[in-house]
Amino acid sequence: MFNLLKSVLQKCADDDVSIKSKYPTFARTYPPVVQVTKSLVALLLHFKWMKFTMIVGSSHKQRTIADKLLEYAELFNITVNGKQEYVEPYVPFSNGNPFPGIVDRTYVDTRVYVFLGDLNGVVDLMTNLYDRGLLDTGEYIVIFVDHVTFDRTDTLKYFKRTIDNPEEKRNADAARSLLIITLSPYSSENYTQFQDKVRVFNEEPPFNFFNPFSSYQKVITVYAAYLFDAVILYAKAAHQLLLEGGEITNGTAIIHSLLNQSYESIQGTSTFIDQNGDAEGNYTLLARMEIDNPVTKYSMQPVGHFQSSDGSLPVLRMYGPDLIDWVSGFPPIDEPECGYRRQRCIPPKQYTLEIVLGTVGGILVLCLIGAGIAYRNWKYEQEIAGLFWKVDKAEIHASLSGHKNAEFVMDQDKKDAYGSKLSLNSQHSMDSRASNQQVYAVTSYYKGQLVAIKKYEIKSLVINRKMQKEMKVMKDLRHSNVNAFIGACIDHPRFTILTEYCSKGSLQDILENEDVKLDDMFIASLIKDMIQGLLFLHNSELGCHGNFKSSNCVVNSRWTLQVSDFALLEIRAKTYRKEDEHAYYRNLFWRAPEELRSPQKRGSSKGDVYAFGIILHEIFGRCGPFGFCNMVPKDIVYRVIDGGMFPFRPDTSSLKCDKYIIDCMVDCWSESPEDRPDFRCIYKTLYKMREGMKRNIFDQIMTMMESYQNHLEELVESRTIQLADEKKKTETLLHRMLPRPIADQLKQGHFVKPEVYASVTIYFSDICGFTTLSAKITPMEVVRMLNSLYTMFDSIIKNYDVYKVETIGDAYMVVSGLPIRNGDTHAGEVASMSLELLRAIKTFRITFLQDETLKLRIGMHSGPCVAGVVGLTMPRYTLFGDTVNTASRMESNGEPLKIHCSEACKGLLDKLGGYKLEPRGLVEMKGKGEMFTYWLISEDAHIRRQRLQRCSQTMKMNTPWAQATRQAYMQFSKPEISEPSQGEDSQPFMEIFRENENNSSREDSPKINHLDQFSSPKDIRSFSSKLRYVPNGILSEDKRFSDIKLMGSGQDIVERTALISDHDFYDSDPDAQEKTRHLSVGNRTQIKLVDRAPDRPRSARNNNREMYKLNSESVPEYTSLMSDSAV
Repeated sequence: MFNLLKSVLQKCADDDVSIKSKYPTFARTYPPVVQVTKSLVALLLHFKWMKFTMIVGSSHKQRTIADKLLEYAELFNITVNGKQEYVEPYVPFSNGNPFPGIVDRTYVDTRVYVFLGDLNGVVDLMTNLYDRGLLDTGEYIVIFVDHVTFDRTDTLKYFKRTIDNPEEKRNADAARSLLIITLSPYSSENYTQFQDKVRVFNEEPPFNFFNPFSSYQKVITVYAAYLFDAVILYAKAAHQLLLEGGEITNGTAIIHSLLNQSYESIQGTSTFIDQNGDAEGNYTLLARMEIDNPVTKYSMQPVGHFQSSDGSLPVLRMYGPDLIDWVSGFPPIDEPECGYRRQRCIPPKQYTLEIVLGTVGGILVLCLIGAGIAYRNWKYEQEIAGLFWKVDKAEIHASLSGHKNAEFVMDQDKKDAYGSKLSLNSQHSMDSRASNQQVYAVTSYYKGQLVAIKKYEIKSLVINRKMQKEMKVMKDLRHSNVNAFIGACIDHPRFTILTEYCSKGSLQDILENEDVKLDDMFIASLIKDMIQGLLFLHNSELGCHGNFKSSNCVVNSRWTLQVSDFALLEIRAKTYRKEDEHAYYRNLFWRAPEELRSPQKRGSSKGDVYAFGIILHEIFGRCGPFGFCNMVPKDIVYRVIDGGMFPFRPDTSSLKCDKYIIDCMVDCWSESPEDRPDFRCIYKTLYKMREGMKRNIFDQIMTMMESYQNHLEELVESRTIQLADEKKKTETLLHRMLPRPIADQLKQGHFVKPEVYASVTIYFSDICGFTTLSAKITPMEVVRMLNSLYTMFDSIIKNYDVYKVETIGDAYMVVSGLPIRNGDTHAGEVASMSLELLRAIKTFRITFLQDETLKLRIGMHSGPCVAGVVGLTMPRYTLFGDTVNTASRMESNGEPLKIHCSEACKGLLDKLGGYKLEPRGLVEMKGKGEMFTYWLISEDAHIRRQRLQRCSQTMKMNTPWAQATRQAYMQFSKPEISEPSQGEDSQPFMEIFRENENNSSREDSPKINHLDQFSSPKDIRSFSSKLRYVPNGILSEDKRFSDIKLMGSGQDIVERTALISDHDFYDSDPDAQEKTRHLSVGNRTQIKLVDRAPDRPRSARNNNREMYKLNSESVPEYTSLMSDSAV
């Protein structure tokens, strides 16, 4: 019975006991802490505050209320601008004041604060808001939840902290913008009598709790009232159950009768118990009011209460209309009309000026365009009217000194007075002076240039605008396969045209000369030049040739064919004199049928295609157009004019060429112009003729001549090797400046897109006191010192999966995890490298300042970043992001000879294992605030040893080749040089090799005597010499094995020995080198210069490979060998 009563009446504010599946017989008269959230939401809805920010203490009670408030906020569409937390209990001046930072982060984007915490915290918050002046305008309001029953006697409770002076005025002024939700005070007159009876019963047995101070009454807490209410409720429920015939021991029935019922509390309030057995809290709203009190003028007094009788959301009932003394006279709003950042009140941008300027600019542009067009047309007309093509007769000279075979025939009587330059047996050309005899290309000199001359006699020659424009276009044409038009001389009644002279004559001359042998290469080159020249003319303003034939194709000294005698069709027609019938009709062989039927047509692009088909037949037949026909030219022309279903064309049955060539010429001389292809299609069709050829015939001839010069081929091969070596050097230099993947993209001309990396580790270091040290030495000595230091650093970091970003002065920046991602191992790579660099700096000595010791300050941080190439001139691969700034701050806030590590980096190192770190504590960093950081102390030697053993297995060090490699290596190592091991964890690397080799010899494995593979010591020396020439070899060719101290982890030997078995592939594949480097397991160690031959001259010592040795006093674990480039 007692346990049942205890279960029913127990006072508990935890929200978990409301779950009836766990506590079916539990009910309470003390409301749970989350009940206040309903009153909070009712207050927010009453004043239409739909946006607020929560400030929550770290206690379980406050967090539970905050979670419940978030649920109600989402239910009633109330926006939570943010949630800030602070540590409870908050004791002023003991654990720091978090509220200035909270206000800084929230005051811009909120106007309503809901404070869930202790009294000291809300007073400090109000004071901070008041000191900033945020409460002066009445825009801000703070709602505080107090879980203690309101006490009218404590008037200064909400105006001071525990240690504050009660007379502090600003706290009372700040409380004007404060609303408090607290448990309602008693309202029953009988409650005073109840308290008196409780005091009397406390002094009677069995309590015997006497009051030692007769002048003061004992304070009776509200829990006595809750207990009284619980007993009364239980008694009534038990009595009702007995009347109904139930058992008083049935706790479930008793609890069930209490659910969803209201009762009158001894405090005078009506309280409702919901279906979970929780009593609805009775809460009152407090605000600052004036009171008549000699101690203080103001106090937080009730201004309203929250009324609810059915468990639903309560309603705020105000005691009066103007009881709350608002700062601005009315309640603040949750968000300004213009928005928190006045984004809604930004006036729309006026574009009047832009429109006006744009209009004026557009008009000016149009005017400029119009003026440009007008000027261009004017200039064009001026060029036409200027007659730039016109040549003065006085500038044409018959001959120059040393040139006897040149003439310019202006009169027929002078022809015999000069020699002429003979072309190659041309015959029956329409443009010749006499078609029935050999043709002489008339030449002369114009401004020192040998030119070809064509004369036309016309009695009344009028050079109209069309002819002027046409000759201007001809003057402007420039193409390697178009015969250049130099100008024209008008000397009535003769019109003379000057063109570039081609020494090899016309194509007709070459085809009709049986002494000239044309192979496929020459034919293909001539045809290609012809097509390109016609393509250029068709795409020009002329549009076509109009008089295309084999005699109008000339060949220069480089055997390049040029198209000539184009345009000026009107002048050519007027000056043409009909010769004998045979020559007249023969000159019509190249005219298209439609032009023969209509003589007024003076050329077209399709007519040029027809002429090309005839010339193509002429080239392969070498018998002229229609050469295989025994008909006279007149009959041939009329047969062509007749057309019909089977038009008359040259016979192709005797041609010795490929079928696609014959098909092309047949298509070109189709009867219908629309069926003829254009020259672009012809070019593609005949492209097979030029497969494997050079661009022109002259280059092809030179290539053929070079093929017979063996010594030239050897020279080319030698130069190619030199070029490859230089290219390799250039690529090596480029890979030193940029990562290999980035450099490859730049070499290919690709744009390197910036890339986001989710997790990398960045290292920063600088030299403490570098400025002071630099002042003691000369600039040249500073450069030498930094070069020596960074050369040592570079030799160390090359053994880790890191990338050196840059060095600026004494600053050194390294990153791991990019551009090739390596999971989470980047933190370990940078950590091991940092320890190695720290050990190296302790042994580094400045040659010209022996007493000075450099102190390195290191910082490292892990996080995301963006990497990309910046700039076109001297591009740099640069990192961006907050991770870079944080790593720099870690370095700048570090200490000399220490490694400063961030918490993010520490988490990755803990995940990898094997690293010892010590917490440094909170460090104030510029731009970052307080950060908790660590010191990286050392690595775990045992874990390092395990990594080395795994590395030996991973690299397959027990293969016959690897074991033979170790045997060849061990014979040069002197045991007496090795220092004694310093414990099991510091066992030398070669001893680990020997253990692995001995353990690998099992009964089931084949027994191999590796030395038996070498027939003599000479073979062993030959084998060991390979070790010196391996890529990234163990030792350089001038390294003396006697100088080696085998004490360290030897990670470089592990990696490089594993590569020996496939060193040929490694040499030829640079990517293999990059990939193999990422197979490294274990750590590298610090190095130190050791010269074992001090008696030798300094130059001799410098020429030899120097050795690095671990400073055993600072780091006794292990040492490593470095490659040639480390010196």
